[in-house]
Amino acid sequence: MLTDTKIAAIKAPASGQDEHPDHKVTGLRLRVGSSGKKAWIVRRRVGEKVVNKKIGNYPAMGLAAARKAAESLIGALERDGSTEAIDRTFGAVADLWFKNVAKENNSSWKLQERRLEMHVLPAWGDRKIVSIKRADVRDLLDGIEGDVLPNRVLTLVKTIFRYALSRDWIEASPIEGIAKPKSETPRDRVLDMPEIVRVWNAAALMGYPFGLYLRMLILTAQRRNEVAGMRWADVDQDAGTWTLRSEATKSDRAHLIPLSPPALAILKAAPELGPHVFTTDGETHFHGFAKAKQRLDQFIGASGDPLAPWTLHDLRRSAATHMVRLGVTETIVGRVLNHAPQGVTAQVYALHSYAPEKRSALDRWAAEVERAVEGKPAEKVVKLRG
Repeated sequence: MLTDTKIAAIKAPASGQDEHPDHKVTGLRLRVGSSGKKAWIVRRRVGEKVVNKKIGNYPAMGLAAARKAAESLIGALERDGSTEAIDRTFGAVADLWFKNVAKENNSSWKLQERRLEMHVLPAWGDRKIVSIKRADVRDLLDGIEGDVLPNRVLTLVKTIFRYALSRDWIEASPIEGIAKPKSETPRDRVLDMPEIVRVWNAAALMGYPFGLYLRMLILTAQRRNEVAGMRWADVDQDAGTWTLRSEATKSDRAHLIPLSPPALAILKAAPELGPHVFTTDGETHFHGFAKAKQRLDQFIGASGDPLAPWTLHDLRRSAATHMVRLGVTETIVGRVLNHAPQGVTAQVYALHSYAPEKRSALDRWAAEVERAVEGKPAEKVVKLRG
């Protein structure tokens, strides 16, 4: 029987590979190559077929973990005749849940699908569902801004894990027992201009992508994930516009955002590494919000007293509040934020409706940010016509 002491003493063969069986879990073997690398494999006969499957590397996966993983795999082989159940990704399980359950029994499935695509699949889509642990759930929820949204996402993923549990694809759900992360008390935090300046200046220390992303978030007043998902194909730098496709917005409405000169300057400073403006890998958009925000707060605190608790979503509310202070009507601010218009006629307004007014509002807000950053006196407020 393998022990940690025996494994540590195993020497690499001169050539080829050696295998060392574990007699406690029949089928589990430690494969050692001539380079000294050690890998865990499971070899098991299923009918007339012999299954060989690697389950991890040693020492990253210790003996106890390897035995547990092997027992799970062997159980799947004996139950289903294949490893399909434990190889299923979270994304694949979610697709099956939408197809077989949600679309037939839930009128809000489109909203749930959008939440999944925006907040869950970027992190979990390709992960094996059996590999997702409680710590992963907490990390996911910590990265979601909003007063209500984290709770809604928790409920959604809990339902998907329960579906997997009912199909015997997992032995236990990592969601059970996790309390709602938010109390759902509406937030009213508005950052004043000195606070906006401190956030703006700290962003410069963060570099690309988060630093530029954060400044774009301030200047456009759009939602956190909408700005993070900004695509080069949706930006017209000559016209100074950014068009959010309906499928990329929370409201399911296409939205035209005029870009102020400082916002265009951010685009010119950003490297084009793939389809997304803000990316760390050239393939997906930036989504490491929680860790980046924590680092940003450390930079802010290093230059003075820390700010009162705030979230990235508070920047959107702050921009809207300051635009009203600058004389922009609430109607135009609502259009800038892509809030749902009231009335049947208002709800079918064209994409370019209020474009000049929105540009004026965002240009005025950008000028106010620049004024505050440069320490210049505030301009005289002139009421903008709605």
